[in-house]
Amino acid sequence: MSIMLSKVRPAVYRRQRGAALIISLIILLAMTLIGVSSMESAIMELRMAGTMQQQVVAMNRAEATLLAAEDRINTIIADGGIHNFEAADDGFYPAVNGLDLEQANWDAIDSEAGPVSTANNVDDDDAYVIEYLGAKPIPGESIVEDNDGNIVGGAVHTFRNTTRSASGRDVVRIVQSIYVTLDAP
Repeated sequence: MSIMLSKVRPAVYRRQRGAALIISLIILLAMTLIGVSSMESAIMELRMAGTMQQQVVAMNRAEATLLAAEDRINTIIADGGIHNFEAADDGFYPAVNGLDLEQANWDAIDSEAGPVSTANNVDDDDAYVIEYLGAKPIPGESIVEDNDGNIVGGAVHTFRNTTRSASGRDVVRIVQSIYVTLDAP
């Protein structure tokens, strides 16, 4: 007795024409588009975080340079020597209302102290300008002038410190402060 096996396909198999393959390819395409979109978003967020980090670094360096300028003022006063603020050398300037900080040639200012590893933490890309604004009367105090018309007693000496710090990705921070001392420079 021999049994002949016929190769008859059931009706279910005859109706399939690769529909599962097409549907899975469509789902795979959709998942790929979502993945690429997520990667582009992540790359953009990474760039924004990097720029923000450079801005924070530039601000911290500008503030450190500002402290170096204030230390320089304290050193000048402690030395007791008279510093010429009219010569505009080494970062010291007279009180000038027309100092355009954005157009200033910061590379020519010789107030930077070298690499960040120096004692005052001023980097090569950082610089400061100290302007002596003169003696200002203390509000509510009586003003006493000497024979030359200079205010003595009841006055403070004011300085405007401006620092500029540059960091990667063309990030630049300019910070100003008013520094007040009781003693004249």
